[in-house]
Amino acid sequence: MQRTNRTLSCLALAAFASLSAAAWAVDDKPAPAPTVTTAPEATALAFSPATLDLGEMIAGTPKSAPLTITNTGSAPITIASLKGGCGCTTITGTPTEAIAPGASFTVQVTVDPGMKTGVELKKPVHAVLADGRAQTMQVVGRVKTVVRVSPEAVEMSTTGQAKMATVTLARVDGSPFRVTGATPAGILAMPAHDKPAATHELKIDAAAWNKAGRPASVTLSTDGPDAPKVAVIIKVAEAVAMFRLPAPEADGGDRTSVEAAQDALIQRIDTGLASTERSQQFQMRLHRDTGMLFVHGSPDDLDAVRAVVRALPASSGVRESRPTPGT
Repeated sequence: MQRTNRTLSCLALAAFASLSAAAWAVDDKPAPAPTVTTAPEATALAFSPATLDLGEMIAGTPKSAPLTITNTGSAPITIASLKGGCGCTTITGTPTEAIAPGASFTVQVTVDPGMKTGVELKKPVHAVLADGRAQTMQVVGRVKTVVRVSPEAVEMSTTGQAKMATVTLARVDGSPFRVTGATPAGILAMPAHDKPAATHELKIDAAAWNKAGRPASVTLSTDGPDAPKVAVIIKVAEAVAMFRLPAPEADGGDRTSVEAAQDALIQRIDTGLASTERSQQFQMRLHRDTGMLFVHGSPDDLDAVRAVVRALPASSGVRESRPTPGT
């Protein structure tokens, strides 16, 4: 499964100010606060730690840590499933037998951070009990930038031509390094010499990129143990859709509960996409004040999100905002 450029990695929420919400909105009124019917709130599990912090991570290198789960209820419980919100998070060691009251078990949680550097990761882990109750905890981490890529993404025209002829790589600490390989090969020309250098300029071969099937990234290998792989992202014009979620009232109102409802709805959308293959361009970005959820990716990504949104109850208040004619 492709997971190389997930900046939501599965719940990345950020302001998206470069698009005009007014030009896209069906109307100027925020959606009403949702009345969502959910399963009974689970109170039988305690997670230790409550938030699993993986700390600093290296791009392209999975990192694992133990998570202890305790049955704090008064009756035995059975774990029906324990899984991450996306394929980049895996859990091993889930027991199949019932957990007695007060008993604990420990699983190993592994997160593949992907290849994008300089990002804060926040990944959900969902525990579903046999009786249908569910609880969610968060795994967090920070992917450090060791080698900076400029531009951050190579933009290709729809005809398959690069808008810039070269990509520059430089270590943040200024030390020299080698570029030792590329996958797929041939799209970025390797340095003419094998000597360490503070910066490397690699030329883009648009014909090779087209012949390789227009991959969304090229993975470079370096001789740095703290940056064994570096991703060069390649983007073509991506599809964008926008969905209206509940938004805070203009006079302030109960902003905390509205933001909690926004997060819950995005989590439901993300969970609904758990079994769907997502492109490397897939992202979801929320503008909290307007309640606009911007979804970027391939047309298949957008269709998958639309299908999940259609399955939500009408009382959730989520609907797609279409471009205003003539904009």
